[in-house]
Amino acid sequence: MSRVTPDDVSRTHFAMPPMGHRGYHAEEVDAFLELVAATLAGRGVLTADDIRHVNFDAPRFGGRGYQAEQVDEFLDRVRVELEFRQRGTRPTPAGPSHNGNGALLTPDDVHRMRFTQSAVGRRGYHEEEVDAFLDLVAATLAHGGPGSLTVTDLRSVRFTEARLGTRGYQRDEVDAFLDLVITALDHAEHQHHHRWVPHREPVE
Repeated sequence: MSRVTPDDVSRTHFAMPPMGHRGYHAEEVDAFLELVAATLAGRGVLTADDIRHVNFDAPRFGGRGYQAEQVDEFLDRVRVELEFRQRGTRPTPAGPSHNGNGALLTPDDVHRMRFTQSAVGRRGYHEEEVDAFLDLVAATLAHGGPGSLTVTDLRSVRFTEARLGTRGYQRDEVDAFLDLVITALDHAEHQHHHRWVPHREPVE
């Protein structure tokens, strides 16, 4: 669960879409990524909403452009980064994460998450609900399979307010982390899909 830096933007390369798909216009994506890099470096003015609502044209007829899913996935990471920056807070793991498997988020990352309490006089999210949800997220990232959370499940999650007299977790922090979980699970599902190869019996 690493931060997105200007160097990450400059090092990012997108594959061409499969045959029969045109993808996103490469020059439009490249131009937008220059604005993203400038913003991450403190010289631009893009917001998380700008990332959320950006649209790219298809390439000219006969062209194939960039694979749309890869571009969308990367921009999801950028959006979460900008949301953290705009809110001035960044919920982070309580210890270092050693993630060498290419995952955006690991079960250990989830277990180490610590959210701050909401401001005095404001009721945040019910802490026990959020903690129980994080256990489900960690189990999903660790094992997958039947009963695991899906991206659709995550998009429909709603937490209740903290009990009267308690402050609960800061809503903006939990919401931003939930965005990151959605991006990470979507990424993991795509990785699994691309790695899976059906077994075929030899033809005699």
